[in-house]
Amino acid sequence: MIPECPLAGDSRSRSRLHHNHAAGPSQSRSVSGLLSEIQTAIHNEPFADHYTVIPGRELGRGKFAVVRKCVEKCTGHEYAAKIMRKRRKGQDCRMEIIHEIALLELASACPHVVNLHQVYEMASEMVLVLEFAAGGEIFNQCVSDQEDEAFSEEDVKRLMRQILEGVAFLHQNNVVHLDLKPQNILLTSTSPLGDIKIVDFGLSRMVSSHQELREIMGTPEYVAPEILNYEPISTATDMWSVGVLAYVMLTGISPFLGEDKQETFLNISQLSVSYSDEELQQLDPAALSFIQMLLRKHPQERATAEHCLTHPWLQPTEPQDNQTVEEILSVEEEPSSTSSSTSSPEPPTSTSSAEEEDAGEVHGPLTEELIVMAAYTLGQCRQSSASSVEEAALTAEQKAISKRFKFEEPFSALQEVPGEFIY
Repeated sequence: MIPECPLAGDSRSRSRLHHNHAAGPSQSRSVSGLLSEIQTAIHNEPFADHYTVIPGRELGRGKFAVVRKCVEKCTGHEYAAKIMRKRRKGQDCRMEIIHEIALLELASACPHVVNLHQVYEMASEMVLVLEFAAGGEIFNQCVSDQEDEAFSEEDVKRLMRQILEGVAFLHQNNVVHLDLKPQNILLTSTSPLGDIKIVDFGLSRMVSSHQELREIMGTPEYVAPEILNYEPISTATDMWSVGVLAYVMLTGISPFLGEDKQETFLNISQLSVSYSDEELQQLDPAALSFIQMLLRKHPQERATAEHCLTHPWLQPTEPQDNQTVEEILSVEEEPSSTSSSTSSPEPPTSTSSAEEEDAGEVHGPLTEELIVMAAYTLGQCRQSSASSVEEAALTAEQKAISKRFKFEEPFSALQEVPGEFIY
């Protein structure tokens, strides 16, 4: 017998609302930028009573979360089940999951943000039943060496417009994502090329004009300079990540990736990025202009999402035939000398001897090292080479621009994964 689908008002489920009496429903937040009120019903009956988890390859995995494909028994519809541990490193993180649910509710009207279907809660985990994006992460196309699989520039332009529309929606609602990267941009299909869905709001925060928010979080290759300098976060912080994302989508190269995290952070803080790579020379020069107006060290100098949508590169017009990349670079305006920002502190020079591969690990006191937290990161871009022999043959200059990606090995420690959902 096919079980009946529980509804939001079903007596078998319970909606847990966390009220902040000092603020309205859309403004309920804590000092850390977390929302604390949700409207979605939290179902307490066993998740497996209503969904069949598909065995085999996971859709994604992080230190405290795993994403698996599932099928709703009463409808046959496919979804993505994001299973998250409520306790992480001995701390109760349930409110962070509630915050993520609240952000998905807030963004439910945006077609470029993944849709939340249902929520389940067990003793040690919570499950977010999300829209299933069959095309997977755009990361796969970014790094593909197959011409028929890699994005064309026209593909990138169309997808970037959708990404910006999604980011603009978030920013209009005072939400900063703080982890925009290829692994968190999904496709509804790959053939034909579908639409994008922004996912993973585990690091996202609410921002306001009357209260500063300072956090050290994100994925190393995509974090903005102000995060490394522990300066206030704003919507401009996301726009830096959009600039890095555009660079990666167009070239398959990570512009700031170093030999280790420390070198990556140094490249970001010094704005050490190359615009002379062969892959860039083949692009419409307007694409370089687009990237350059986002990869600005000072947040106030970066274009907004709305401004980006009006950029000539994203308009359905033919590129200027006679304009070269060199001409674009020569006329690019220098950052304003009247910037109100102060000089940035020197990046730290020491690293932990026991540094782990995962960006979510803490590597020392805040006063000594940069800490990058990525609690829900499901994969990370890493520098790679065809073999250790080839890497040894590269000159220092070649290594500096040989920044291809591969998937980091998935976490293998079973204690990091909800045991109930290991297959």
